[in-house]
Amino acid sequence: MTQRSIIAGLAGLAAVMVLLTVAPPTQAAVSNAVREDCARKANKVTPPLRAGEREAYITNCIADAAVTPGKAKKKRY
Repeated sequence: MTQRSIIAGLAGLAAVMVLLTVAPPTQAAVSNAVREDCARKANKVTPPLRAGEREAYITNCIADAAVTPGKAKKKRY
């Protein structure tokens, strides 16, 4: 290994560590009510989801809830 490749590797590792400390995980920022609601929705999906599919569904549901925290009310004219 050359000194240049070692420095590049360390710089890449430092960049990843900065990103991990700056961006909090999505699931940690979401309340238990959202998690329970997503789990309920996953149980209602037909055909029934397998374990891995169910976890992916719940994770996507939580991510959607974190991005769009509430539904906009429709205006009545």
